[in-house]
Amino acid sequence: MTTDSTTDKSITSLQMDTSDAIQLDNTLDTKLPFTDVCTMFEKISSCDDSDLGKKDSFYPIMRLCLPHLDRKRAAYGMKETVLARYYIEVLGIAKTGADATKLLNYRAPSSGKTQAGDFAAVAYFVLKNRCPENGTLMVSDVNCLLNKIAVSNAAHDRVAVKQILQQMLRSTTAIEQKWLIRIIMKELKLGINENSILSLFHIDAVDLFSVCADLEKVCVDLREPSFRLNEAAIQLFLPFRPMLGQRASIPQAVKLTEGQMFYVETKFDGDRMQLHKDGTDYKYFSRSSKDYTSSFGASSTDGSFTPQIHSAFKPEISCCILDGEMVGYDVTDDSFVPKGDNIDVKAFSTQLTGKYEGMQQCFVVFDILMINGRNLANLTLRERALELAQVFTPVKGLLHLVDRLELTSREELVTSLNDAIDRREEGLLVKLPNSTYQPDKRKGSGWLKLKPEYMDSLSDQLDLLILGGYYGSGKRGGIVSHFLLGVAETTSPGNNPSRFLSFCKVGTGYTLSELRILSEELGPYWKPFNSSSVPDSIVLTVGNKEKPDLLIEPEFSKIVQIRAAEITVSDKYSCACTLRFPRLELFREDKEWYQCMTMEELENIKQSSSGRLAHAWADGFEDIAVKKRRISGGRRIAITRGVASQFRGANVDDVEVTSNTFEGKEFYVVNGSPDFSKNAIELKIASYGGSFRQNPTPDTFCVLVHDVNFRVKNIIKTRKYNVVKLDWFIKCVEEDKFIPLMPHHMIFTETDTKQQFKHLYDEYGDSFTEPCESAEFLSLCRRIATNHKSDYVAMSHPDIADIKDKYIDDARVSGLFRHYTFYVDRYGEMNSPEYSLPLSPLELVGWSIRYNGGSVSRELVRGVTHVIIDEGDMSRVREIKSIVKSFDLLAYIVTSKWVEDSIKMTHIRPEKMYTPVT
Repeated sequence: MTTDSTTDKSITSLQMDTSDAIQLDNTLDTKLPFTDVCTMFEKISSCDDSDLGKKDSFYPIMRLCLPHLDRKRAAYGMKETVLARYYIEVLGIAKTGADATKLLNYRAPSSGKTQAGDFAAVAYFVLKNRCPENGTLMVSDVNCLLNKIAVSNAAHDRVAVKQILQQMLRSTTAIEQKWLIRIIMKELKLGINENSILSLFHIDAVDLFSVCADLEKVCVDLREPSFRLNEAAIQLFLPFRPMLGQRASIPQAVKLTEGQMFYVETKFDGDRMQLHKDGTDYKYFSRSSKDYTSSFGASSTDGSFTPQIHSAFKPEISCCILDGEMVGYDVTDDSFVPKGDNIDVKAFSTQLTGKYEGMQQCFVVFDILMINGRNLANLTLRERALELAQVFTPVKGLLHLVDRLELTSREELVTSLNDAIDRREEGLLVKLPNSTYQPDKRKGSGWLKLKPEYMDSLSDQLDLLILGGYYGSGKRGGIVSHFLLGVAETTSPGNNPSRFLSFCKVGTGYTLSELRILSEELGPYWKPFNSSSVPDSIVLTVGNKEKPDLLIEPEFSKIVQIRAAEITVSDKYSCACTLRFPRLELFREDKEWYQCMTMEELENIKQSSSGRLAHAWADGFEDIAVKKRRISGGRRIAITRGVASQFRGANVDDVEVTSNTFEGKEFYVVNGSPDFSKNAIELKIASYGGSFRQNPTPDTFCVLVHDVNFRVKNIIKTRKYNVVKLDWFIKCVEEDKFIPLMPHHMIFTETDTKQQFKHLYDEYGDSFTEPCESAEFLSLCRRIATNHKSDYVAMSHPDIADIKDKYIDDARVSGLFRHYTFYVDRYGEMNSPEYSLPLSPLELVGWSIRYNGGSVSRELVRGVTHVIIDEGDMSRVREIKSIVKSFDLLAYIVTSKWVEDSIKMTHIRPEKMYTPVT
């Protein structure tokens, strides 16, 4: 009895201890039933394969655990919306039913409170009564079917993809479908990162993957748990994950260097790329280990880029691996083209016209990892730099060696950063000379990146109005987590703006609690987005290229303060530009909705700083002695400074006056350009008969500016001086004559000059009496397009056709199809232009229609008169007929032959002769 009693007490005590542990430490082991662990042990121990763990590979499972790292399977070509449409079609779900709405609007809170924003979780609830109770697929079956989806997508075989998904649905449970969807989306949402999973597989897996980026190699080479790598070495023709720079400010960089010498390099705005060379064979891999060899050339005789650089390598270099940045190079301007200018350097090989005209690929090399089979990763950067200098001879505009400076002080670093700001570069990289190359390492790597936008005092802040919202996912599921922002259309003084143009999308810079508070405030005013009923006060792009989930009338909205790196060209927003790397700084409770930035203010920023928002200077211009010397490319002359150069006037004692162009005119030069320094401008003013001051005075004719910085803004705030673009001054010098100031020369116009302009120029800056120069004409057209009056009405296609009928008799001139609107069936999904089928034969048909006066609609809607079907693909005829019938559309359904024959015969052929037969 005593023994039993003691045992009972021990069990009770153990239960109490366990309960306390659960309360104190709510971890995974408190949630995972021991029976699940035993079931796993039982399955492993009952395996009959005696060779398990010796010849087998974990790769088939690993590629499902880390789908985003699997480079050997091609893209599936599906995101949530496309997959939702496939499921609706395969399962025969009513397109307007509740389940279809849940799948298509999975981000909306109505899809379910707990799973809103998680497509896989929403799909599970839709599928749980439609899938079998028991799944029949092995892991090998799943991988085989996923391979087939990838192959079918590459072949643009939509029917095959649908059949494979149907097979999967018949063979998997709803919970299996949930995880299959996440595998296809390449986002498992397990709550643990890739390094944790790799480390669970093998202690050296992370190191090996960082130098080979190959899951299969990791699983094969490390299948024995007891095996240890001596060194994870970078190998030729195997991509590695490059070493990265840690974001830092100037004080952080100074703290890291601690008075020792450090390297500073320009941070180029391109695509990180690694070049592998073995004899005449080459490969190019991106930062994410994607193979881009086809974009540059696989050998010395292949492609548009490789043949041009092959001869630059020195004869004794048989093989090497280089790390660098692939950037665009404008041959015409002899300058680098930033990626922010909406260019894709990888596309240069196939597109040499339009915006890519005059550009070429240029590889800027800053590191070397292998030379003639010798691995250099364990050498210091100083040693690698010496090796790199012996590998190739730079070729201007094609193959460059990074310009690297040796600095020792904070003051030198500040000066270098300000030089980069003046040159409108992305920033700087600070590197320790004794750092070794550590693949995939960022924090503590010895490399720091300094960008002006990281330093809040150096960049402009933009006050933008919230126009729309996007539902979030994960922790932000079910609430509006991203916002569509806009600027006001410029109006006359004293009037509130009535229209707002979409400008950018922001999703960072605020906490979840701040987001919930904002959601409560704006919640009653959100309205679901409908492309056919966008409020007149909100201007989106034609075709609504950026579609928010919700819209809000401006008068009920709020202003937010945004900071970003730069303004870039974009066709997704009605401003024709957007922000790069935007983040929200403040919710401006002190401002009313109508006090947001205007289009005019936006244009001023674009013009004054070439799009860069970080253009003020960093602090640190005390009396300093600057000592810089280049590692390569010659020495830079040491300059001992007293007052910083931007505050000193030029010495004009020995200047000879050669012209009277600026006679009697006083200037104040704030800053110069990369090609025309402040000092050079002042010398030129003196030689052309003018004078200059180091501060504006009542006698100042104008303030000359290249970049608008903090000082310029303060001058503008006084509203006393004409602030003029440096381009005007340069043109006067080039033509050796004084050119009267015109509106397009001005950054800011003071009151008297503005009154003079009103008598000489219209509201767009076009002279009443002088002809417009060709160079100014395009700029004038852009101003008219941007600032057109609110009562301006664009002519409709029927209006244009009526005018042509009235004044042009010849159909060949006025357009054979001028009275018709067409829907061309060339999209992977009906009414989904974003899923355009590449190389579709109907693309040329669409251009033929437009060339002959017809209008082509991106959606099958009311007003469409003809639907054009590909003669070789009748698979969607029934679906199209059903849509035409259900929406009571008066549209002919004809094959593309009707278009061809009508053009050939120069008159409209009878449609009935070309009706597709199904």
